[in-house]
Amino acid sequence: MSGADGIVPAEIKNLLGLPEADQICIVVRNLRETASYYSDILGLGPFVFPHIEYEELTYHGAPSHGYWEMAFARLGAFELELSSPIRSPSIYEDFLNEHGEGLHHIGFDVKDMAEVLRRAERNNIPVLQSGRTKAGGFAHLDTRRYGGTIFEVIQRPARRV
Repeated sequence: MSGADGIVPAEIKNLLGLPEADQICIVVRNLRETASYYSDILGLGPFVFPHIEYEELTYHGAPSHGYWEMAFARLGAFELELSSPIRSPSIYEDFLNEHGEGLHHIGFDVKDMAEVLRRAERNNIPVLQSGRTKAGGFAHLDTRRYGGTIFEVIQRPARRV
Protein backbone atom coordinates (compact mmCIF):
# COMPACT_ATOMS: atom_id res chain seq x y z
CA MET A 1 0.00 0.00 0.00
CA SER A 2 1.30 3.46 -0.81
CA GLY A 3 0.16 6.92 0.20
CA ALA A 4 -1.27 9.58 -2.09
CA ASP A 5 2.30 10.66 -2.82
CA GLY A 6 3.22 7.15 -4.00
CA ILE A 7 5.63 6.52 -1.12
CA VAL A 8 5.29 3.15 0.59
CA PRO A 9 5.52 3.64 4.39
CA ALA A 10 8.05 0.81 4.78
CA GLU A 11 10.39 2.60 2.36
CA ILE A 12 10.52 5.99 4.13
CA LYS A 13 13.67 5.23 6.17
CA ASN A 14 15.62 4.18 3.09
CA LEU A 15 14.18 6.99 0.98
CA LEU A 16 15.57 9.51 3.46
CA GLY A 17 18.86 7.62 3.84
CA LEU A 18 18.47 7.18 7.59
CA PRO A 19 20.57 4.95 9.85
CA GLU A 20 19.01 2.82 12.58
CA ALA A 21 16.85 4.77 15.02
CA ASP A 22 18.56 5.54 18.31
CA GLN A 23 16.27 7.94 20.18
CA ILE A 24 12.66 8.07 21.30
CA CYS A 25 10.98 11.16 22.73
CA ILE A 26 8.01 11.39 25.03
CA VAL A 27 6.34 14.78 25.50
CA VAL A 28 5.33 15.43 29.10
CA ARG A 29 3.70 18.25 31.04
CA ASN A 30 6.08 18.19 34.02
CA LEU A 31 9.65 17.23 33.16
CA ARG A 32 11.08 16.82 36.67
CA GLU A 33 8.09 14.86 38.02
CA THR A 34 8.11 12.50 35.05
CA ALA A 35 11.88 11.96 35.22
CA SER A 36 11.59 11.24 38.96
CA TYR A 37 8.78 8.77 38.31
CA TYR A 38 10.77 7.01 35.60
CA SER A 39 13.81 6.87 37.89
CA ASP A 40 12.12 5.93 41.18
CA ILE A 41 9.36 3.62 39.95
CA LEU A 42 10.75 2.21 36.70
CA GLY A 43 14.46 2.28 37.53
CA LEU A 44 15.42 4.29 34.44
CA GLY A 45 18.20 6.82 34.47
CA PRO A 46 20.07 8.65 35.69
CA PHE A 47 18.63 11.56 33.73
CA VAL A 48 20.65 14.55 32.57
CA PHE A 49 18.94 17.92 32.16
CA PRO A 50 20.94 20.00 29.67
CA HIS A 51 20.24 23.64 28.94
CA ILE A 52 20.67 24.06 25.19
CA GLU A 53 21.37 27.42 23.59
CA TYR A 54 19.98 27.62 20.06
CA GLU A 55 21.63 29.87 17.51
CA GLU A 56 18.65 29.47 15.21
CA LEU A 57 15.16 27.97 15.58
CA THR A 58 12.34 27.57 13.08
CA TYR A 59 8.74 26.56 13.58
CA HIS A 60 6.91 25.59 10.37
CA GLY A 61 9.59 27.42 8.38
CA ALA A 62 9.43 30.73 10.25
CA PRO A 63 11.95 32.03 12.81
CA SER A 64 10.92 31.08 16.33
CA HIS A 65 11.70 31.85 19.96
CA GLY A 66 9.93 28.78 21.31
CA TYR A 67 11.67 26.74 24.00
CA TRP A 68 11.30 23.41 25.75
CA GLU A 69 13.09 21.63 28.56
CA MET A 70 14.59 18.20 27.99
CA ALA A 71 15.89 15.30 30.04
CA PHE A 72 17.83 12.34 28.68
CA ALA A 73 18.54 8.81 29.93
CA ARG A 74 19.69 5.51 28.46
CA LEU A 75 16.99 3.03 27.52
CA GLY A 76 18.95 0.05 26.22
CA ALA A 77 20.29 0.93 22.78
CA PHE A 78 18.14 4.07 22.73
CA GLU A 79 18.46 7.53 24.15
CA LEU A 80 15.20 8.35 25.95
CA GLU A 81 14.27 12.02 25.66
CA LEU A 82 11.58 13.65 27.75
CA SER A 83 10.50 17.07 26.45
CA SER A 84 8.24 19.66 28.03
CA PRO A 85 7.26 22.94 26.32
CA ILE A 86 8.15 26.16 28.12
CA ARG A 87 7.69 28.99 25.60
CA SER A 88 5.49 29.10 22.49
CA PRO A 89 5.51 28.12 19.74
CA SER A 90 6.82 24.58 19.56
CA ILE A 91 5.67 21.32 18.10
CA TYR A 92 5.84 19.88 21.64
CA GLU A 93 3.18 22.34 22.78
CA ASP A 94 1.11 21.51 19.67
CA PHE A 95 1.36 17.80 20.50
CA LEU A 96 0.30 18.27 24.15
CA ASN A 97 -2.69 20.37 23.08
CA GLU A 98 -3.79 17.84 20.44
CA HIS A 99 -2.92 14.49 22.07
CA GLY A 100 -1.81 14.96 25.66
CA GLU A 101 1.37 13.31 26.86
CA GLY A 102 2.90 10.52 24.81
CA LEU A 103 5.33 9.34 22.16
CA HIS A 104 6.31 12.32 20.04
CA HIS A 105 9.15 11.33 17.74
CA ILE A 106 11.76 8.79 16.80
CA GLY A 107 15.28 10.17 16.41
CA PHE A 108 18.11 9.31 14.05
CA ASP A 109 21.69 10.51 14.47
CA VAL A 110 22.88 11.35 10.97
CA LYS A 111 26.25 12.31 9.54
CA ASP A 112 24.89 14.64 6.84
CA MET A 113 21.70 16.39 7.88
CA ALA A 114 21.75 18.62 4.79
CA GLU A 115 21.51 15.54 2.56
CA VAL A 116 18.59 14.10 4.57
CA LEU A 117 16.80 17.46 4.32
CA ARG A 118 17.38 17.56 0.54
CA ARG A 119 15.85 14.09 0.25
CA ALA A 120 12.90 15.13 2.43
CA GLU A 121 12.28 18.22 0.29
CA ARG A 122 12.44 16.18 -2.95
CA ASN A 123 9.77 13.91 -1.51
CA ASN A 124 7.51 16.67 -0.15
CA ILE A 125 8.19 15.84 3.50
CA PRO A 126 8.03 19.16 5.35
CA VAL A 127 10.20 20.26 8.27
CA LEU A 128 7.99 21.04 11.24
CA GLN A 129 10.65 22.50 13.50
CA SER A 130 14.42 22.82 13.29
CA GLY A 131 17.31 24.28 15.18
CA ARG A 132 21.00 24.84 15.16
CA THR A 133 23.53 25.03 18.01
CA LYS A 134 27.30 25.49 18.04
CA ALA A 135 27.67 21.70 18.18
CA GLY A 136 25.13 20.65 15.53
CA GLY A 137 21.47 20.74 14.74
CA PHE A 138 18.16 18.95 14.42
CA ALA A 139 15.09 18.89 12.22
CA HIS A 140 11.69 17.33 12.87
CA LEU A 141 10.26 15.87 9.67
CA ASP A 142 6.52 15.43 9.22
CA THR A 143 6.54 11.69 8.59
CA ARG A 144 3.32 11.06 10.51
CA ARG A 145 1.46 9.90 7.38
CA TYR A 146 3.95 7.02 6.99
CA GLY A 147 3.64 5.47 10.43
CA GLY A 148 2.02 7.84 12.85
CA THR A 149 5.09 9.56 14.28
CA ILE A 150 7.52 12.35 13.53
CA PHE A 151 11.14 11.57 12.60
CA GLU A 152 13.84 13.78 14.06
CA VAL A 153 17.21 13.91 12.34
CA ILE A 154 20.04 14.97 14.62
CA GLN A 155 23.58 15.93 13.71
CA ARG A 156 25.83 16.22 16.77
CA PRO A 157 29.26 15.18 17.98
CA ALA A 158 27.90 12.57 20.45
CA ARG A 159 24.81 11.43 22.30
CA ARG A 160 24.07 13.07 25.64
CA VAL A 161 23.84 9.76 27.52
